[in-house]
This record gives sequence, C-alpha cells and structure tokens, in this order.
Amino acid sequence: MNLNNNVSMIGVPLDLGTQKKGVDMGPNALRYEKIAEKLRSTGLEITDLGNIQCEFKDIKPGNLKLKYLKEIAEVCSISAKKIEETIRKSQKPLVLGGDHSISIGTVSGASNFYKGELGLIYIDTHGDLNTEETTETGNIHGMSYAALLGFGNKSLVNIGKNIKRENTLLVGAKDLDPAEEKLIKRENMNMFSIMDLLGEGLNPLFKMISNLQSKVKTIWVSLDLDAIDKVYAPGVGIPNNGGFTYREIEAIAKYIGKNCNIAGLDIVEYNPIRDIENKTADLTIELAAKFFGKDYSSYAEYLERHRVVDK
Repeated sequence: MNLNNNVSMIGVPLDLGTQKKGVDMGPNALRYEKIAEKLRSTGLEITDLGNIQCEFKDIKPGNLKLKYLKEIAEVCSISAKKIEETIRKSQKPLVLGGDHSISIGTVSGASNFYKGELGLIYIDTHGDLNTEETTETGNIHGMSYAALLGFGNKSLVNIGKNIKRENTLLVGAKDLDPAEEKLIKRENMNMFSIMDLLGEGLNPLFKMISNLQSKVKTIWVSLDLDAIDKVYAPGVGIPNNGGFTYREIEAIAKYIGKNCNIAGLDIVEYNPIRDIENKTADLTIELAAKFFGKDYSSYAEYLERHRVVDK
C-alpha cells in the first residue's frame, strides 16, 4: 500500500531521555552497516539528510522528575519541524534514534502536517505513559506516548497536535507500571500486549491494525527495538527477555507495510555497544524495508547462517 518510494533518512542521536549510554551511536552505526544502500536495493529511493544536532555542553538534569527537559524539548521541536518539512516535500521520513523520547518530535511533526488526523502504531515493551507525577526514574523516554496523547508537561505536550486516543495502538506491551495500566484502562486505550499474543496469536492484532487504517488517512509507526526478544535483538537500550520473536515482528512489519498507508517510521533504542555480530542492525534494516512495503531478508539469512531456530 506504500506507493511512494521516496524516503528521507534522518538521524536523531539523542540519549538524554535514558540512563543507558550507547543509543546515541545508533544512527551512525546503522549508516556504517550500509542501511541506505541496502534499502535502495529494495527499490526505495533513499535520501540521507544527516543528523539533527543533539550535543549539549555542561548540562545538568535539572528537575529529577523530568531529566534534561529543556534539551529534549529543544531537540524534539527541531525534529518536529524537520519531519513536517520532509512530509511536505512528499517524502516519507525514516528516523533513526536515539532513545524513544525522540518520538515526541517525530510523531508531532507528522501530526502537525496532517492536522491531528494521524494514526499511530507504537510498538514497545513499555507503555511510555508516565508523566512527572507518576515516573519512578524521571527519564523522559518513558513519557513519550503520554505526551503525544496530551498527558504530562506542556513543554512536551505542546510540541505538536496531540493524537486522538482512538487513533492509536500500543503493540507489544509487557512491562507496564501500575500508573500506566490505570491510564490505559481509564482512557480505554487500544492495546495488544504480549499476553494477548500468547493467548490469541497475531490475527486479533491484524484486525486492530486494519480497523485503525480504516479510520485515518495515514499512520506513523514508532518501533522501539526493545519490543523484540533479546535473542534476536540484543543491541538495544533495555534488552527484553520475553518479547516478540523474529517471526512475529517480521509478520507485523510485513502486514503493516502491505496493508497500511505509512506516513513515516522511527526506529529507536538501537545500541551498537550491546549488539552481537551486528544482528540487531541487520534486523533493523530488514524491518525498515518491510514497514515500507518492501521485501528484504538480511536477518532471515543471518538466522539461516547461524542455524538459529525461531522459538
């Protein structure tokens, strides 16, 4: 369904939203693994727009319930403008993080362009639905989804037009805080958890995705690589024991790519320091291609070479 093959790649090497170091290296590490060249081989027209500047000197966390708020809000505001400008030029953004706080900027930029009439598929083992009132860490990468829905600090909430709750879908949730569970229940939010997967398989998720696409013109996909089991994606900010298998996340990406009109995609929390034989990078590139409706099997080939059996 993704008929537009023009993709602009943008790096946002921000790590202030998390305490885990290394995710700032993600965009350039993926470039080193020739992400642009490999995606071009699928038929995508890739333009690399470089990185948004994310370096700050002599900074302090500030409010420990909203660490580095000023700097993160600044990067997200710049990112939002860049994404809106890119979409206006009939390009589909592919944004490489960085931690998941960058989605406050990426999704906001798309929402600003589409005047709030945007769907959002948020794939993450965490809810990212905390605010300064509920956070246990003060890390803003755990507040991104909340901010996009209009909950939390105004410096984050007001970066873009908030997404309507009914036009969002949280996929892969497993590690939710009690406050996040309460918010999901109170707001009757659409969610497909790992427990749902174990109980019912992927068919209910595919129906939810199709239902979302029927309600909106276009959909932004935000993928936190920690939604994937650490067997397949060890190179992430917070490795996940019990996330999606390769077969499952590949099927989800392929279904979205074939059945949804994708406005853009961000892929976050890639940490090359933790990666093993570049397999998380390989998986990232394959999933990016499939979210954009293209077939590419670099990771499947990796599994074959190393005789890894999908569980």
